[in-house]
Amino acid sequence: MSVRCVDETGVDLYAFDLSPEAWQALIEQNRKCRSLRMPCCSAEVNLRRSHRGTPHFVHKVVGDCTTAPETEAHLRLKRIAVEVARQHGWDAKTEVAGASPAGETWIADVLARKNNARVAIEIQWSSQTSGETMRRQERYRQSGIRCLWLLKQPGFPMTEALPAAQIVEDDGTYFARVACSQEMPVEVLLDAIFGRRFRFGIPSQGRAVAHIRVGEIECWKRQCRVKTKIVTGVDVVFGPHTNSFSVPQLGEYPALFDEVFSRLPQDSKMGRLKKRFSKTQERQYMSNGCRRCDSIIGEYFEIEARHSDEIVSSFPIQITPDWKQAIEEEMGDQSEWAIYSPSDLGM
Repeated sequence: MSVRCVDETGVDLYAFDLSPEAWQALIEQNRKCRSLRMPCCSAEVNLRRSHRGTPHFVHKVVGDCTTAPETEAHLRLKRIAVEVARQHGWDAKTEVAGASPAGETWIADVLARKNNARVAIEIQWSSQTSGETMRRQERYRQSGIRCLWLLKQPGFPMTEALPAAQIVEDDGTYFARVACSQEMPVEVLLDAIFGRRFRFGIPSQGRAVAHIRVGEIECWKRQCRVKTKIVTGVDVVFGPHTNSFSVPQLGEYPALFDEVFSRLPQDSKMGRLKKRFSKTQERQYMSNGCRRCDSIIGEYFEIEARHSDEIVSSFPIQITPDWKQAIEEEMGDQSEWAIYSPSDLGM
C-alpha cells in the first residue's frame, strides 16, 4: 500500500490529490495502458481502496520488492502530513530516499522542503527501541534534516534532540499527545510544526500572564493574633505551562520581584514584603510579614493560607532571559516539547 506512484513520464501521482472522478478515470486508464509504476521498485500498479475508503496504490505483483506493506495509519498520516506541509508553502513528498554523509541510507515517510530547509516526518507504528529511534534521528541530523516522530507507542525519550508525539486513534481520527497533557488532532500538531510553534522548553521573548494570589492568615505570635493578608504565590502562565513561585523563590530574582509586586494592589490589611531573618531556616530571605508586628510569616504559613487565597492582580509579562532562567530552574529537569499559540511567542 502506498499513497504515491509514478506515471510513464516519472511524475509523482498522489492518491489523495485525485477527486473520486479522477481516481476512477485513472483506474480505467491504467487497465488499458499499465503505465503506472510503484516508486519503490518500478513494479506495475493496481489501484485500490482500503476498508475505510482510503485510495492507495499496490503492487500488481510484488516480485522481489522488499518494501513492507503500509498500514491504514501510515496512509492517513502521510496524507495529513503532506497536506499540512503544503498549506505552509512546503514542497512535500512521500517515501523519499537519501543518505547521510557517512553513506547510511534512509527513506523518509514524508520529506518537506522549503528553500534550504528540510523536515522529515517519520510514522512509527511498530515497536521500536528508544536506542533505535535515537540512532535513526542522529542519521537524519547528520544529513542536515530535522525530523519529527509520530509514534504509536509511548515511552520515547523526552529530549530536545527528539521532537516526537504519541499518536492515538479514536473512531478513525488521529490525535497527538505531547507535553503538559496537550492532546489535539494530528493536523493541529503538524500545523504547529510547520508554523514554528512546536518548541522545546521555555522559548525566549514570548508573552505570559502573571497572577498574584493573596490569602489571609492570623499572626502566629500569641500577643498579636491579628489577621493579615499575605501573598501566597505568583503563577506565571505561558502556553501550556503554569509555574508557581513562592515569595522566597521570586525574591531570588530582584528585578522580577519588583516587576511583579509593583502590580500588587494597595490594601491596609496586607503585610510588608521584605527580607527577614528566619530562626527556623537560619537564613534571611524575602518574606511576608504581619501587618501589625511585622513578624516574619514563613513559607509554611504561605501554604496554609492557600486554602482561602484568591487572585488579586493579573497582568501580561514578557519572557525575558531572567524570566526564562527562573521558570526553568523552577521546572527542574522537566523541560519538554510543547505547542504554543502565536500570541504566546509574540508572532
